[in-house]
Amino acid sequence: MGNLAHEMVRKATDSVITANPALANEVIATDDAVDRIEREVTLEAITFVVQESPVAADLRFVVSTLGVVGEIEEVADDAVKLARRSLKLGTSFPQAMKIPLQEMSESSRQQLMSAIRLYTEFDADLARSIVDRDNEIDSAYSQARDSLLELLRKDSSNPGMLVRTIEVFHALEHVSDHAVSIAKRMQIIDEPGV
Repeated sequence: MGNLAHEMVRKATDSVITANPALANEVIATDDAVDRIEREVTLEAITFVVQESPVAADLRFVVSTLGVVGEIEEVADDAVKLARRSLKLGTSFPQAMKIPLQEMSESSRQQLMSAIRLYTEFDADLARSIVDRDNEIDSAYSQARDSLLELLRKDSSNPGMLVRTIEVFHALEHVSDHAVSIAKRMQIIDEPGV
């Protein structure tokens, strides 16, 4: 599920940069598979709780798993938002913003994959680095937003395109936020006495 969401974000970003509607539509179609996996994991978790009566530590892990699955599903939803913006933008995404978009996409996807690795192999240092690195992505989003506002000041002939462009960056910023939420969940599980 995490790999699917990661690929959705990558393809959605590529669809914006290359103005490729086929990629955007592929991302939108993939969302059903992510939703199906989320339902399956939720059902398995409920079945496990009902049939096994897990001890506290196991129950915390199951509850955290449901939270992680929910965050990954929201990443997929953000990828769909990116893809839909791509379809609306067509070829009007500003050339000057393509490299910042690619860089922010790579950083956000790296955050997501680190969070997924954290779920399978907890490492306190990795958890802290995911949380700390979010500031870099927030800063990249702010810089992109400022650049787009400057473009709007210079040419206000197509404000809708610039608003959609800001929304593209905002969706990527959310991907990193979901990774941070996963890291924080895993930190709570690892706390002594919890």
